[in-house]
Amino acid sequence: MADLAQNTVQKISQLLNRLPKLPAEMTARNILIFCVIALLCFGSVMVASASMPYAEYIHESPFYFLIRHGISIVVAAVVAFLTYRVSLNLWFKNAFPLWLITIVLLLAVLVVGSEVNGAHRWIKVGGFTLQPTEIAKIVMAIFTADYVVRRAKEVRTHWKGLLRLSGVMALTVGFIVAEPDLGATVVIVLMMVGVFFLAGAPATQFLIMLGAIFAGVSALIIFEPFRFQRLISFTNPWADPLGVGYQLSNALMAFGRGEWFGTGLGHSVQKLSYLPEAHTDFMLAVLGEEFGFFGVSIVMILSFTMLACCIRIGHRALQHNYLRAGYLAYGISIIFLMQILVNAGMNMGLMPTKGLTLPFISYGGTSLMMCAAMISLILKIDASTQELNPVKEESNF
Repeated sequence: MADLAQNTVQKISQLLNRLPKLPAEMTARNILIFCVIALLCFGSVMVASASMPYAEYIHESPFYFLIRHGISIVVAAVVAFLTYRVSLNLWFKNAFPLWLITIVLLLAVLVVGSEVNGAHRWIKVGGFTLQPTEIAKIVMAIFTADYVVRRAKEVRTHWKGLLRLSGVMALTVGFIVAEPDLGATVVIVLMMVGVFFLAGAPATQFLIMLGAIFAGVSALIIFEPFRFQRLISFTNPWADPLGVGYQLSNALMAFGRGEWFGTGLGHSVQKLSYLPEAHTDFMLAVLGEEFGFFGVSIVMILSFTMLACCIRIGHRALQHNYLRAGYLAYGISIIFLMQILVNAGMNMGLMPTKGLTLPFISYGGTSLMMCAAMISLILKIDASTQELNPVKEESNF
């Protein structure tokens, strides 16, 4: 399995090397910053457009969500700055305490969290809400990247590597499933499995892990009626367009109205209380209605370019023997990839409806802050891994 993981990394390297050489100014870092800023600008415009009718109706102020989104951007910038100021080694040295804090937050949300649509996912802090699940994504990426290097020998040669990581994973996602939040559970689990695979885990352990995940997710879907209905409804939302297929059918109508170039900014009909959560999970549908296939393509190109920059920075970190940093960059890349694919897929009817935001586009304070923190970590990795690591990273004990 170590050979397979190494071959995978080598193929990524060959693919990156085949890309045309860019001018010196067009580094992965600069392109990444450009993509994030462009997505933030695009997202802010769409938050304003998608939320105004709903904000006017609910809060009697059309700018209610836009103002909160602006505050979230400022706070996210502060979070990104503070994250960047902390050295990577300090993040990795405190991976276990960070995980314990995350567990406390996940437990707290079950006890004192606010209930919205039958789920306890948010803790009210002043006039804003905190979603511990978003924090868990980035903390588990740090924890896993540190674990597969610190326990490198066990990960590659012994069952202890799998059992230790599985215990941490089970406890973490157990609290998240209890909220319930299956979408975040899948993202975190696949991220941890992906990094575990890249670190050279044996094929048997990797396959057992995948099998256990498949069995667990299947059980969670089959034994929960609402999840099973969602799974079935996305294949044909028109069978019950006023029931379980309501969100998806309205999202598809939004895409249909948009056609190639959209109806124009502010001219969406579906956002007028027809499409629930138009400014959050289903922002892409409103964007498709107002800007059409052209607008959706721009957002997808920016998103996947951002993702490619993260992968390139992570790959260079591994080449320069910064293993923890490289695996962290790959873990963050997997989180972004999953959120982009799932959000776009559910908006277009390719996947069941899940509560995952589109990075830097959808409205959501905690999600925006954690996405900013992850980009900040990627930029820190880029700045810290320019030269070869003079110290070989390996298992400490």
